[in-house]
Amino acid sequence: MQSVTPSLPRTSPSLRDGDVVAGTYRVGPLIGSRGTSLVYRVEHIGLGTSYALEVLHPGSAPSQLSWRRFAREVRALSALHNKHVVRVHDADTLPSGSRYLVTDLLDGTDLRSLLNQEGPLPLELAVEYICQVCSALSDAHRLGIVHRDVKPENMFLARYRSASPVIKLRDFGMALFLSDTETATILGCGAASPHYLSPEQLRNPNAVDERSDIWAVGLCLFELLTARSPFLGLNAAQIVRRIAQDELPASLELDGVAPPGLTRVVRHCLAGDPALRPATAEHVIRELEPFSARHAAAPPAKLRPSPLRTPRPPSVAPGAPDPRNGLA
Repeated sequence: MQSVTPSLPRTSPSLRDGDVVAGTYRVGPLIGSRGTSLVYRVEHIGLGTSYALEVLHPGSAPSQLSWRRFAREVRALSALHNKHVVRVHDADTLPSGSRYLVTDLLDGTDLRSLLNQEGPLPLELAVEYICQVCSALSDAHRLGIVHRDVKPENMFLARYRSASPVIKLRDFGMALFLSDTETATILGCGAASPHYLSPEQLRNPNAVDERSDIWAVGLCLFELLTARSPFLGLNAAQIVRRIAQDELPASLELDGVAPPGLTRVVRHCLAGDPALRPATAEHVIRELEPFSARHAAAPPAKLRPSPLRTPRPPSVAPGAPDPRNGLA
């Protein structure tokens, strides 16, 4: 019932059940941890609405990297207004000096856990989820935000009582803001998963742009359809070397799982040269449309014979000969 890792830290939490934050949020149970942060369930005192409050872990003196990642996530989520991105409701600083972030409290699971539990996803479902991720990325890219850590763990399937499940793209802690003057190497690549780093991201982090996210999208689509990594059996160092040298494994095929056209979309996203990939996340959505359940061609309707009708007699102007009399 939470959008975070359920494992709880052994150190003392910075907030306790019943505490009130900013005179507005009554702290409930500690529901999990995410990276260097703790996540609590809180209730808005005035509205009675439940939210998730994330605060940097007090037991691990926050490093410069931790602070930067947290600040970047706050900045990115505050700028984005897309239903496939977790909404941020508040952000401030605790009396202890720790920054906190208040977001939607989600019920569901991430796609990595779903793959581990249920195996490959049905084709239409995998395509739909990736299209939703691309919707979030499209808005982020328009704002000059590159996610840089797109992977199934960061795709959260939020379930609702009265609506269909919705994918929420999360964890913008590695986000790169293209308008910034600082270089991409500030955060480096060490915190991200090497499996999902594009070739240019490994070779030169300063060369990263929106198309690096599209590379990761292609790899995620393959995994959603097969429940396995194309780099299965390789260690992290071997994976990094192969990606950096653009040596994709021959197993990157979807024979028997999806039509050849979908394999072409995956390989298009995974082109080693960014210029050869889809130019935008919207282009990826358009390439996936033929495989989406929403855009599947409806079966042709059976033609019904037209009912027999008596021909309507032509209208006759007053004083003119009536053709029905056979007179010219």
